[in-house]
Amino acid sequence: MILLDLKNYIKQRLEVSSDDIKNRFDISEETLQALIRPLLKQGHIQKMSGASCSSGCGTGCASSSAKTLYRWTSKAHRNLLLSIEVH
Repeated sequence: MILLDLKNYIKQRLEVSSDDIKNRFDISEETLQALIRPLLKQGHIQKMSGASCSSGCGTGCASSSAKTLYRWTSKAHRNLLLSIEVH
């Protein structure tokens, strides 16, 4: 199952870019978004933005562009079912 593979991939690496995921699983951006949505909703991962320098100089130059990163949180949110009585 690709969702479980994706979850394990992020968990093992702790932080991966959306490009890494798309290349690893050979999927489109739309497919990535559909697969990542439940992991975000359940709290398994966080969506972050990072910077990538195209020259590789590591100085934070002006040619850097934003990229999406996903970070493993290991803090899954549990759904709580509460019965509420209104009077």
